[in-house]
Amino acid sequence: MKSQLRERAIDLRLNRNLSYSRIKKAVPVSKSTLSYWLRNFPLSIKRINELKRAGWSKAQSKIEKFRTAMRRKRDREDQKVYEKYQRRFKKLTEETFFIAGLMLYLGEGSKTDYHTVKLSNTDPDIMQFFIRWLNEFLETPRERIKAALHLYENMDIEKEKSFWKHKLRLKERQFYKPWITKLRRSSFSYKESFRHGTCSVMIGGVKEKREVMMAIRAFVDKFKVEELGA
Repeated sequence: MKSQLRERAIDLRLNRNLSYSRIKKAVPVSKSTLSYWLRNFPLSIKRINELKRAGWSKAQSKIEKFRTAMRRKRDREDQKVYEKYQRRFKKLTEETFFIAGLMLYLGEGSKTDYHTVKLSNTDPDIMQFFIRWLNEFLETPRERIKAALHLYENMDIEKEKSFWKHKLRLKERQFYKPWITKLRRSSFSYKESFRHGTCSVMIGGVKEKREVMMAIRAFVDKFKVEELGA
């Protein structure tokens, strides 16, 4: 039930540009919960001024402007830290990139069989990273890569397939038939524009899977040895 309320609140914010007070009348949750759900979706100053001219109270206007100002402040602070690490990461080596991919696979990759290197995620940037990693360190041609989508029945299936094909630069024939999940009452309906389901990228190969899993084991064991010797 709460997931449906969250989706309703985000939908009212994104598609109708409603204020917190208007959304709260339609979505019966606490102010703190609503604030948390909508923290990444502030109204623009232009929209706040439009609502103010339409009869919005000064109090409502001040609250929305405060939230927008705080979000912009957080964005500026985030950007400073981001730029600091961008400068730091200019000196990354190929070895660092290799280890980053191993740790990504350790956390997100499939480990249940001996013949498939497979990683699943909802973030297309992560999947782009993984494809590049497969190409550089397992010498996997892009044409050999396969992908599968996990989508929900009320999503625009063709649109999401097109989204992932474009993002990952893969061809239609490289995608398996998508897995479509029926919605339950407690499920998100995944209508929001920022949701595109889950994508799995994989290659088959006993040799490749052994390379990945043994590299991960060797890297983790290195720190076990160092700790024992300390």
